[in-house]
Amino acid sequence: RGRGAAGGGGGGSGGGGGGESSPLPQVLRLSLAEGTALSWLRWPLLASMRVSVPAARRPSFMVCFGDLTGARRKMRMENRYLGYVCLVDPSGVVRWHVHSSEPPTEAATEALRALLPRVGLLPFRRRRKRHRLPKIVVPALLDALAALLDADQSGGPDPPGGGGRKGEARQPSEVASASDFDEEELILLDLLHAPAESYLHSLATVLSRVESLSHVLAWAAYDDTAALGQPDAITQDELRIVSLPRLKLTFQALMVDNSVRLYSVDHADLFITNERSETESAMLEAIPHSLLLSNSNSECSVLVCAWPPCRPQIESVPFSTSLVLDRSDVKWAGNLEHPYYMYPVHVSRVILYTTTLASALYLLLLRFLGRRYKEVVRLVDTVGSDAALSREEDQILQFLSCEKNSPDSHPDASACRLKISLVLLDAPLQLPWDISLEMADYLFRLEHVSADCLLTPEEELTLLKRCICDVADKRCSTEAGHTPLGIALCKNRRTALRARAAAGLGRHFSVSNIAALENGGGERPPCCTVELPKRAAEGRTRWVHAWHPTVLEETPEGLEGMLEELVMRFKRERAYYLEGMMALLMFLNQKSAPSARRFSIPTGGFLTLYCLFTNSTPCRPGLVGGFFAPSCSASFASLLLSFLELDEPTLLSSILLSLARCPSLGKLLPEFVDTRVTKRRDLYSGVPTPEEPQTPLATLLRGVMAEMHAAAAEASPARTEVLRAMQRRRVNVLTKERMWGGFGGGAYGGQSGGGGVGGELGSGLVDLLPEDGHRALQEGDMQPRGAALCCAL
Repeated sequence: RGRGAAGGGGGGSGGGGGGESSPLPQVLRLSLAEGTALSWLRWPLLASMRVSVPAARRPSFMVCFGDLTGARRKMRMENRYLGYVCLVDPSGVVRWHVHSSEPPTEAATEALRALLPRVGLLPFRRRRKRHRLPKIVVPALLDALAALLDADQSGGPDPPGGGGRKGEARQPSEVASASDFDEEELILLDLLHAPAESYLHSLATVLSRVESLSHVLAWAAYDDTAALGQPDAITQDELRIVSLPRLKLTFQALMVDNSVRLYSVDHADLFITNERSETESAMLEAIPHSLLLSNSNSECSVLVCAWPPCRPQIESVPFSTSLVLDRSDVKWAGNLEHPYYMYPVHVSRVILYTTTLASALYLLLLRFLGRRYKEVVRLVDTVGSDAALSREEDQILQFLSCEKNSPDSHPDASACRLKISLVLLDAPLQLPWDISLEMADYLFRLEHVSADCLLTPEEELTLLKRCICDVADKRCSTEAGHTPLGIALCKNRRTALRARAAAGLGRHFSVSNIAALENGGGERPPCCTVELPKRAAEGRTRWVHAWHPTVLEETPEGLEGMLEELVMRFKRERAYYLEGMMALLMFLNQKSAPSARRFSIPTGGFLTLYCLFTNSTPCRPGLVGGFFAPSCSASFASLLLSFLELDEPTLLSSILLSLARCPSLGKLLPEFVDTRVTKRRDLYSGVPTPEEPQTPLATLLRGVMAEMHAAAAEASPARTEVLRAMQRRRVNVLTKERMWGGFGGGAYGGQSGGGGVGGELGSGLVDLLPEDGHRALQEGDMQPRGAALCCAL
C-alpha cells in the first residue's frame, strides 16, 4: 500500500519567493489500494479506514482502487511499500518528492523559509531558467542549505551561495574519470565567437589546426556568479576537458607549474606545447594541420590529422605550396584505420620517425605536395613494399596524382615519382602514373634535375625494363600520351646505359678525358646506336618560334650591309639573381610600357639574350646546401625569347633561335666583349665612328657567323681550327664550373657541376658536324651522338 501527500495553492513555488510571505501548502493524503482482491474488499476497507483516520483528516483523505501502475510510474513511486511526500504546484506539476509518511510541519516550513534568504537564490533562479529541470536545481539548493546548517552548528561563517562548481584545475596526478565529470557541472564553450586576445581565442587558434571548430567541444567548470558575457569570464583555470569526437581525441586540462596544460587522455604523458625551436618550426612548416606534443622528459611527437590535403591550382602562383584540407570527404575517412598519425621526433629535432606504412605514405604525400623533393627522396625507402597495400595505404598513394591537386611538372617531381615506382615495383598494385611517360619527362629535362634527386644508372635500367621502348609495343597508345619522341628517349637511354655497363664505365666522363682526346690520346668511350624520332610536319612544331637557317645562308656582304644600319642600346649586367630575374619578368609583362622601353632587338634584347645563352651573364636563383645553385641562364633566356618579335627571318633572330634550340651551343661560341675606348654610352653601332673606332658588336656578329659557317662546311684546315677553338672554349667552361661552380662537382647527365654527359660535348662535336651540321641545327640536335650521348634527342 502506497501513501502520498501533495501540497497546492500559493506555496507550490517551494519557497522561491525568498522572504516573501506565502500561505502554507494544502495537504492532501492519498492511499493507493492496488490489486483485484482489494477491489473486491472495497467497502470493508473503507469502513475500517473511517474508524482509523481522525475526523479532521477525513475531508482531505482519498482512497484509489484498481491498477495504478501507470500513475505510480509517472509520479516516480517505484516502491509500493513506502510512503511518498510530493510537492505539487498549482498547475499540477510535481516539483519535489521524498520518502516519508508525513508532510513537513509548519515549524519545519518556517525554519526553511528563514534559511532561504541566507542562501542567495539568484544563482538557482539562473540555473532553473537554463536547465528547466528540478532534479538539478533542487538537489543543489538542498546541498546549499545543508552546508548552511553545518556552518551554524560549527559556528563558522556562512559558505558562499550559489552552489557553483568553480574550482581549480586538477594536478597531473589527479586524472579525472568519467564519473568525476558526471558529478561536476560543466558548460560548453563557444570557441567560434571567442573574443580576440582572450584565452578562448588562443585555444581556438591552436585546435583549429587539426579540426573545424564546429567539431571541437571545450568544456569548463560552470560558475553561477561569473558574467559569462565578458571576455575574461572563462580562464584557463576553469577549463576541464577538450573533446574532438571526429578524431577520437580527448584532452584534459591539468595544472602544472602554475599553468594549465592540455594532456592527452589517449596517449599517456603527452601534452600540447607551443614551445618550438627554429628547426622544429622548419620541420613543421609544410604540415599546417599538426599539433606538437611533448612529455615530461621533453621528448616530442607530432600529431597529424589524416585529412586529404589538396593543393589547388592558382594561376597567379604557379608553384604554390598552399594546402586545403578536405574534411568532408566521407569515402576517405571510411578507409582510414586511425583518423590521425603520430610521428615521434628525433632528438636532433629535424627528423620525423614513421611507425607504420600508412603514416610514411602520408608524410611523403605532404612533402611531395609541399614541393620538398629532397625530403621525398629521403622518405622513399620507408614506403617500399612487395605486399598488397591496404585501402588506407592505397588511397594515399593514389592521391599523389589526384585531380584535386595542381599538376606538378617539375623535373625533380618526375624523379621523385620514378623513385617511388622503383621501391613499389614488386607490389601488386596500380601506380597512379605511367612509368614510360614519367621516364620520358625525366630524360627530356635531365640536366635540370637536382643532384639529390637523380637516379643512378642501375635504377634507370631497372625502370627502363618496364618502359615502352618501341612504337610497336602493344602498350603504346597515343590516347595515353605516348609519343615517338618519348619512346625514342627511353630506347636511346637504355642503349647508352647498357653500352656503359658493358664497358664497365662509371657515372662520369671527366674533363681530363676530353683534354686527352684533344691531344690525340686517351681511350674513347664505347659506341652505341641511337634512333632519332620522326620530325613533325611543318607548321606543327611545339616550339614558340620556327627556326630558320638565315645564320648559315647569310653572306658577308649582306652582313656588312646590315651593320651599316645597326644601332643597339645595351647595358650589361654582371649577373642576375632571383630578385633581378623576377623584376625583369615583371617589367616585361607590363602591357602599357612605351615602345621605346619595350624588350626588342634594338633596345638590347639581342645582346641580353646572347650573354645569357653564352653564360657570360649567369643567373643564380639562390643558395642550395650553402653553395650557389647551377646557373640557369640558358633556360631563363629561352623564357625571355617569347617577349621578342621574331617573325621576320633576320640574322639576329636566327642566331637566337639556334641558341634556344640547342642551349649547349652557347658555350661554344665567343663571348661578347666590350672593347670600346670610351664606355660612357650604352649605344653600340655596327660601324666605327670617329669617337669610337672599335665596334665590338660588329666583331661579335662577324665571328659568330664565320664560326657557324665553318662548322657546317666541308672538311678543311679552317674548319678544323674553328672546331678546336670551340672545343677549347668548352673545356674552359667545364674547368671553371668544376672549380668555382660549388655544386655537384659533375652531376650525372647535366651541366650543373661541369661533369657528366654534358662534359663530352666538345669531343663529340668533332664527330657531329662534318656530315650533317646543318641538319643538326635545323632539328635542334646539337648533342653528341654515339658513346658521348647518354640522352639522345
